[in-house]
Amino acid sequence: MATTNGAQAARRVRRSPQEVRDLLLGAARTTFATRGYARTSTREIADAAGVSEALLFRHFGTKAHLFELAILRPFHGFLNDYVEGRPVDITDPPPPPEVPSRDYVETLYDVLSENRELVIALLAARAYEVELDATPELSTALDRLQSLVEFEMAQRGLSDIDVPITIRVSFALVVSQAVFGDWLFPEGKRPPRGLIIDEMVRFMVHGLAHHPADAP
Repeated sequence: MATTNGAQAARRVRRSPQEVRDLLLGAARTTFATRGYARTSTREIADAAGVSEALLFRHFGTKAHLFELAILRPFHGFLNDYVEGRPVDITDPPPPPEVPSRDYVETLYDVLSENRELVIALLAARAYEVELDATPELSTALDRLQSLVEFEMAQRGLSDIDVPITIRVSFALVVSQAVFGDWLFPEGKRPPRGLIIDEMVRFMVHGLAHHPADAP
C-alpha cells in the first residue's frame, strides 16, 4: 500500500506551466522527427512527455500549432541568440564582412544539420497537410535579423542591398546545403563541411566572382 501511495503521490507532483511546455515540445520534436506529422497523434506526444492529453491542448490548442512551434523552435532560438549576441556598435574600422558572415553561416549550418530530420518533417507536412497554417515564428526571427543587418549595412555605408530578400536567400542557401547536401553531390563525393561553409560565405559576400563589389 505504501508503495502504491508513493507512486500516486509522485504522479501528482505539480509541474510549472513552463516545465509542461518544455516536456511537450521535446516529446513532439522527437516523435514528429521519427514518425512525421500525419502518423503522430497528440496522445502519443502526451504519453511521451508524461502529461495528460488535456494539458497538451491547453498549452498549444492544436496539433498543428504544437508541430510548428516544436519544429521551428531550434531555428527561431538560434536566430534570436545570434541577434542578441551581436555587438550594438561596429568597431572602427569594422571587421571584414567575411567575419560576421562566417559566424552566421557556420552556426546556422550546424544547427540545421543537427536538426535535419525536423526540417524534412516540416517541409513534408507543409506540402501535404492542409491543416497546417503559416505561423510568424520563423518570419519574425528573420525580421529581427533583418533589422540587425540593415544597421550594419548603414554603418558600412552600403545602401544598394535589398536586405529583406538577401536575408532570406542567404537563409535558404544554408538550408539547402545542410538539409539536402546528400542530394546535391554524387554519392561519396560531398565536400567537407569547412569547404562548403567557405564557399557559401564567399558567395554571400562577393557573389559568383568571389571579388568585392569595388574590385576592378
